[in-house]
Amino acid sequence: MKKIFLTLLAAGTFSSTFAQDKIPVEQKDYENTQVQMADNFRGEGKIYVVVAVALTVLGGFAGYAFRIDKQLSRLESEIEKQ
Repeated sequence: MKKIFLTLLAAGTFSSTFAQDKIPVEQKDYENTQVQMADNFRGEGKIYVVVAVALTVLGGFAGYAFRIDKQLSRLESEIEKQ
């Protein structure tokens, strides 16, 4: 398991270093105050779907962490009793 994790970590590190070329920042980039994708999502009502999915994923992570913490607490109390 440790080898798989290290392999994935190394692959992710090396692939991200060559992911994109540098693009120079120009004055017009600083003057842009609109986010077109968010405006389109908001205009079509899809922003609520994006928010709902993000909250569902974060809620799932929080629920999983709570469940694991509860199980660990139970195991720790069993070990202390022995």
